[in-house]
Amino acid sequence: MNRLLIFLDTIRDHLDSYALPPAASVEVTTWAAPVSVQLDADTVTGVAYGLSTWAATLDGSRVTLWRTSDGTRVQLELTGRSPCGIPVRVYGGVPFDPVTFPDLPVQTDQDMPVWLLRQWARAGEEAA
Repeated sequence: MNRLLIFLDTIRDHLDSYALPPAASVEVTTWAAPVSVQLDADTVTGVAYGLSTWAATLDGSRVTLWRTSDGTRVQLELTGRSPCGIPVRVYGGVPFDPVTFPDLPVQTDQDMPVWLLRQWARAGEEAA
């Protein structure tokens, strides 16, 4: 079986095994980061919920965020490995808010803890 079919089977099995949030796109390749998932959300609460849900299903989860060059958006990205070891990247973008992202200059990457995603997701649930 070729690598692409292995990766396709793996992501299909992963999506079937967990109650994961909707994705806008899933890209599967045979190189460095073979599985990339773009979340179908564009609010801080929605993206935080999606990423924290995925984080619970991946090993070695790590979250980074970066602000776009025009300063209007922030991309949040989760990386980790599926239980069988395949690298997975899950991401979503949100509008920049100086209250939520007070120390995030334009074109800057920052690491953030996964627990903060869970806190943002819970805060949104309470506001709803």
